Amino acid sequence: MNRTPSFVNRPLIGVTTPSRNGQGDFVAPGRYVDALRAAGGIPVLFPPGESEPQALLAAVDGLVLTGGGDLCPSTYGEDPQHPQVRHVSAERDRFEMALAAAALAQGIPVLGICRGMQLLNVVSGGKLIPHVPDVYDELDHFNPADRKPVRHSVSLIRSTRLQEIVGVDAISVVSWHHQAVWGVPAGWRLAACSPDELIEAIEHETHPWAIAVQWHPEFTFEEAEHFRLFQAFVQAALQFSPRLASSEAMPQVA
Repeated sequence: MNRTPSFVNRPLIGVTTPSRNGQGDFVAPGRYVDALRAAGGIPVLFPPGESEPQALLAAVDGLVLTGGGDLCPSTYGEDPQHPQVRHVSAERDRFEMALAAAALAQGIPVLGICRGMQLLNVVSGGKLIPHVPDVYDELDHFNPADRKPVRHSVSLIRSTRLQEIVGVDAISVVSWHHQAVWGVPAGWRLAACSPDELIEAIEHETHPWAIAVQWHPEFTFEEAEHFRLFQAFVQAALQFSPRLASSEAMPQVA
């Protein structure tokens, strides 16, 4: 029986991971993988440490910049000794900033999640709020007692790409962060905000497909509104891929 290899019609998605843990292992949260697979992508993990991170992008059709520890404030010109900044990895910062800059320059579809949104902001010349409670009185973005995720509402800006993808004007999200974007950087536009006016999503004005969200849609990808974001991203990667664009001409395997 003739059949086409399963990878032919599925885009490869680079997924960044945290640096090594105390045991020397690279460990990536599984829900990123689950969400991308459910949406039709093939996740490929990108751990920090490659000497030429930009070269990795030649092997994939899209990039997900994932959540994790804080970006060092020195990456956006602030005091690296802020008392609330933690879990900083200079290796991961260097690696992912190079990936993000290359993805933006090359037009590769990119989805930033939590830290990933903050990273795209910094790479684009923006700054961060090192600790949200220093600026916002209303704190519903993480639980300071046990640093666990919290659920809250987000308003989507009408007529943005994100709002058109999600299909609603407001959405319930899961947040787990204490840093946030401080102002929308040049080349991007506001796509969502929370009731306390914290910036919750941005999207690029000229890049073919670059969206970043402060919340964690992978926590709730089983819910239709959140899953649509992963579907739209995977579809963008599918359309971007030179390999998949020519897949119809590939011979079938017996």
